Amino acid sequence: MRIRFLAVALCCAIATSALALTQAEIDRGSRRAAGGLKGVTRTLAGDRFQGRDNDTQGSFDTQAYLVKKLRRLGAGPAPGAGDAAYKQPFTLSGQTGTNLLAVIPGRDLPHEYVVVGAHYDHLDTRSNAAGNCSANGAPGGAVCHGATDNAAGVAAVLAIGRAVKKLRTPPRRSIVLALWDSEEDGLVGSRYYTQNPLVPLVQTKGYINFDIMGQNLLPSLRNTSFSIGAETGGSAFQAFVAEAAEAEGLGTLPLSFIFGQLRSDYVNFVTASVPTVFFSDADGACYHTVGDTIRIVNMKKLKAQSRIAYRVAMALAEGATTPAFVAPNPALAVYADALSLGQAVALGQTDLGLFAPPQQATLTGLQATLSQIIADGPAAFDASDVNALLGAAVQTVGTIKTLECGPMK
Repeated sequence: MRIRFLAVALCCAIATSALALTQAEIDRGSRRAAGGLKGVTRTLAGDRFQGRDNDTQGSFDTQAYLVKKLRRLGAGPAPGAGDAAYKQPFTLSGQTGTNLLAVIPGRDLPHEYVVVGAHYDHLDTRSNAAGNCSANGAPGGAVCHGATDNAAGVAAVLAIGRAVKKLRTPPRRSIVLALWDSEEDGLVGSRYYTQNPLVPLVQTKGYINFDIMGQNLLPSLRNTSFSIGAETGGSAFQAFVAEAAEAEGLGTLPLSFIFGQLRSDYVNFVTASVPTVFFSDADGACYHTVGDTIRIVNMKKLKAQSRIAYRVAMALAEGATTPAFVAPNPALAVYADALSLGQAVALGQTDLGLFAPPQQATLTGLQATLSQIIADGPAAFDASDVNALLGAAVQTVGTIKTLECGPMK
């Protein structure tokens, strides 16, 4: 009887092992995760959807377009049949909207989840004569297209979903594709979701967030992007992100949770104690302007970003174990943040000629400050350096936003 039991157990183990995805299969999936990005980004950021503001006809039309795509990828987790199963309507903080979700069931642990998400709303026609867009503006101006913010992020979520769907077998854990509404009004849609989750948050093993993707802050930063907050999954999660970025060859600089400035949906998942990484290119000269169109999207970069996030999702979904949540550092920043910011600002020095003399002086001074913090070493890193880093990040972005909106190629 014992021999028979061991034989059965061995057969089961072999069968389970045979289902496991190989690294070669995951690598092939990475290439698929770059497919269809331009078409989806172009469509979402076109005039057809009129800026995708929540609770408008443009949003309703966007939802129909996106649900059609989600239905091809997975099951709807919401109550109801048909399209309703993919929709989570909400009213919260004076905003009415609809989150859109689909689930690709896992093969071994279908009740454990990895969520890949991006907000799909933008700012309608709430632009002024200068072309600046605002959630508080009145509609009736030019369309705020929101190509990098965040049509490109939505395209990446869908591309990752298609890549997972085409695998020989699903990963061990389920993949949730999530598209949030009303982010521009204060992260409302994802906040509603984390208060009313459609899959259990305690079984959500990681969240990957996209916001402002495929953007070049400067020509010298065309091959540079950022990953924010991966320390919320400890060293294991940070390693997933670093290894994925290395595999795809895009310089993806890690930054601590606070450097996302609490301004994207990643915040609500961290608040819910879910290990989280936020991929972004940060605010640029076209941020919240009518110039955020398909013409400024660096598709080569967006493809690499999508492939990186796919690899992170697969590491979470296919791994034997998952990272445990680690609360954000109360000290806010660490010495490694100085290295990342210092690298970005140093690269940007190549483009000083794009700036007026006062801005050139600002950027040169910031580089000197960061260089000194780095030279002093990790043992000397203290609260004053934290303040300097946070100030440098804000000043750098603010200085870049003084440039004229354009492709930055």
